[in-house]
Amino acid sequence: MRQSLKHLADFRDDPMNWLAALAFFTPAFFLILKGSATTSLFLMFFICSWSIIKTPKHYFAARGSQFWMLILCFLSPFLAELLAQIGRGSFIGSSLDGPSRAILAAGVFVYLSKKDCTNLLSALSIGSAVGIVLVFLYLQVFPEYYWANRAATHFVDPITLPCYTVVLLGLYLFGDYSKIPKKVSNFVTLLISILTIYIAIESQSRSAWVAGIVLAEVYLLYSFRASLMKQILATLALALGVFAIFTFSDVVSSRSSEAYVGLASFLGEGRGQNSSTGQRMILLLIDFELIKANLFFGVSDGAMPTFEYLKALIPSLSAHIYEIKTLAGSHSEVSAQLVRKGLFLGIFALWGLFAYPLYLIIRGYMAQKFLDRTLQMLLGLVLPVLMSALTIQVFNLKMTMSFYMLCLAIMFAYYFSRVEVSEHSPKNCP
Repeated sequence: MRQSLKHLADFRDDPMNWLAALAFFTPAFFLILKGSATTSLFLMFFICSWSIIKTPKHYFAARGSQFWMLILCFLSPFLAELLAQIGRGSFIGSSLDGPSRAILAAGVFVYLSKKDCTNLLSALSIGSAVGIVLVFLYLQVFPEYYWANRAATHFVDPITLPCYTVVLLGLYLFGDYSKIPKKVSNFVTLLISILTIYIAIESQSRSAWVAGIVLAEVYLLYSFRASLMKQILATLALALGVFAIFTFSDVVSSRSSEAYVGLASFLGEGRGQNSSTGQRMILLLIDFELIKANLFFGVSDGAMPTFEYLKALIPSLSAHIYEIKTLAGSHSEVSAQLVRKGLFLGIFALWGLFAYPLYLIIRGYMAQKFLDRTLQMLLGLVLPVLMSALTIQVFNLKMTMSFYMLCLAIMFAYYFSRVEVSEHSPKNCP
């Protein structure tokens, strides 16, 4: 009994244990418990800030250019939004709310950059697998939250749900399970992959389907990187699997055919207003016109030119599509960032959110022909979010921004701590 109480006391006294618990809790309940990601990010920030405030010199002195580059990466969405609002001469606090989560994540990164984050990475990865299982069970127990025939939870829509379920799959697939028996690891991988496919099909989100296929292909190519023949065979197996799903799933075949017809109608006749694909293409044309007209500081939320003005520029625009744009905004995170912040500040935000993490991944792979643990998981996070960001808004909900930035904080901290150790001799380490 005394020994158990001692272990409990040791657990409570070490902040890293609490952070590891939150790293597990966040992906496990992200899509079924409202506010879990935001709450975890705030709690982690407060835990980390306490130590930083007590000894700031330990966390900020002599950290090197890479450290400050990562800080800039974290702060880029907030700084871009703030500078855009200053440039427009109008301030909207709600528009700063989501990007401000990056500040909290930066604080978590600063603290963790001085710690060993191995356990946090494991907790994040295992929690992601648990999260997929819990989403599946939730859909079985609470089917009343479906949007008509599309899978959803009580607070996550049918577009966001499969997108971030694929992200959870990426976090698990690219994790390190060398200490787990291979049969167990393979079984879990197969199970959560099947559950993810089920959730994606039930949600009927084509953006998630594309992100999932790209994630699967990159995972197979990386896993079999030592053999070109195995890469080819794995790619063929994936193609056959996709074809089988298309053939035997009425949902996949009908939704895919609808997308093709809508795109063909838009490209051939400049129409397609009645299909979701055609509507998305016209919405992109609207975004292009808004970016041209507001090149430096973008357009604030809720500020839209009149229908007549846009109709003169885009003949295929309909009143229904204009209403969609007014109520829902852009249907692409990439164009949304450029519309809200202007071309240059929007690119700055996208650099921090996607481009710089991908640069670290590519640089790491080119240097060693493999990725270390943290860069693997970073790839599993960034790739599906980026693929989805091309056709949907992936950060339109504050919880998604909190989740993404929290994951980045843990991964960047592990990455930087290893870089810092390799660049300094033991006598120079604090």
